[in-house]
Amino acid sequence: PPGDFAAWMEVFLAGEWHMFDPRNNKPRFARILIARGRDAADVPLTQTFGRNTLMEFKVWTDELA
Repeated sequence: PPGDFAAWMEVFLAGEWHMFDPRNNKPRFARILIARGRDAADVPLTQTFGRNTLMEFKVWTDELA
């Protein structure tokens, strides 16, 4: 759905890197890479200790030609 936040994977096949999104059965575009790692323990979007309440989270993007 719109606003969905999830990861995709990159696989090295036949000497090239290919992107796959296991949640969808159609090609995707406009990915924004935040970090690379094996899982969320390697590259968490946020990491906090103690009590924490996220009050707001905004992301702006512009399509490049």
